[in-house]
Amino acid sequence: MDKVDIFLLVTGIFFATYTIIYGCYLTISGIISMHSLRNYRIKERLENELNHQFFFPISILVPAYNEATTIITTVNHLLEMDYKLYEIVVVDDGSTDKTAQSMIEKYNLKRDFKPVRLQVPSKEILEVYSGEHSHIPIVLVRKKNGGNKADAVNAGINVSKFPYFVSMDADEILQADALKYAARLFLEDDKVIAIGGQICIANGVTFEKGMPVETRMNKNPIVSIQTLEYIRSFITSRIFHDKFNGNLNISGGFGLFKKEAVITVGGYDPNSVGEDMDLVLRLHVHHRENNIPYAIKYTSDAICWTQAPFTVEDLGKQRARWHRGLIQCMWNHRVLFMNPKFKAISLISYTYYFLYELIAPFAELLGIIVIGVALYFERLNVPFAIMIAFLYLGFCVLQTIVLYMSKSLQRVDKMYAEDVAWTVFMAFAESLVFRPVLFFIRIYATLTYVSKLHSWGSIEREVLEEN
Repeated sequence: MDKVDIFLLVTGIFFATYTIIYGCYLTISGIISMHSLRNYRIKERLENELNHQFFFPISILVPAYNEATTIITTVNHLLEMDYKLYEIVVVDDGSTDKTAQSMIEKYNLKRDFKPVRLQVPSKEILEVYSGEHSHIPIVLVRKKNGGNKADAVNAGINVSKFPYFVSMDADEILQADALKYAARLFLEDDKVIAIGGQICIANGVTFEKGMPVETRMNKNPIVSIQTLEYIRSFITSRIFHDKFNGNLNISGGFGLFKKEAVITVGGYDPNSVGEDMDLVLRLHVHHRENNIPYAIKYTSDAICWTQAPFTVEDLGKQRARWHRGLIQCMWNHRVLFMNPKFKAISLISYTYYFLYELIAPFAELLGIIVIGVALYFERLNVPFAIMIAFLYLGFCVLQTIVLYMSKSLQRVDKMYAEDVAWTVFMAFAESLVFRPVLFFIRIYATLTYVSKLHSWGSIEREVLEEN
């Protein structure tokens, strides 16, 4: 056996193991997740879990930079929340447009001279305005630009008055019942310190009083593929990892936190590109190292609707930044790598992110090299390779379709027969087109990690529809 044969044998064993483990993970997590969704619906029918009069007081923090065209719509949606005890805190992060002025005029806000207790670091807070609309407190914070969302959220934490807070983006729609379904987890378990919700694609969705009324699949292929990707991600890994307190990330689109726990670890890190994942990892490490009982939960019933990029250019900007953020978080918290002290968080969650998110593009690159070498030295069994490729393609497409159909187990989601054929087509397009594009984006993001870590390109947004 010469060196070429040894190389092909070793890499073949690696790829067989790598693929089988990935396929088993997806299958097992998918089955467990769909079983959990079914049980949630049965439990909800049998018990009126939300029929109580106890509400956790929550501050909704909305960081905003040059959001004059969208901020009023965002706040108006938040005023329609089906929740009785909350405040809205908009943090104007040094905007150069009329974000602050539009807020002051629309809601008749007045200057508030109460001192601000600085519990986590942020750039200087210049002014605070407050008022009330429909009996809901509204606070506007004007601060010096911190250059990132983390600094703005930290300012909001300092100003907010309630012991729990939600962090969200200014261009999103928080579903009207999201707080109600998320906060119930605090009631069920007093060890809970953070709760993540499901993020859904809002492009083309019609809303009425903060609730979706028309959720047809968007016919823009780029948006459609992201819709399927989000469904697969949030239904499989988030629900599965929730079973053993192993979620390593709470999406920046919607996260509900116990303020005291976040302050204890120093708030959000302004130097982190993946500030949301970084915070969750620090919460895990702090509580594990200090033997403090805790739980970080996920619920698919608390939904936030976000706008997805609808051009290849904008998608590339977003995914490159996400991957750089992942690299930074995984490196900064490498103490979790194969560390028995952290149990399943290390051995399952961190290992999964490392193998199938962080190094996945380089595993794919190695695969391309191996195929090239095998072809050059005439060692490739072409019919067998084609059969394996079609089997893997079929597995990926089938999994995507099944998970899309599991939308019927979601609390308010609707199925449209006309969307099924489009979903099948998009499932093939995702495997054959989207994933190769994503491969190149991730490789580029890794190679430019140092030079472009803190770069941020603006992404074009659409106007969300409302009845």
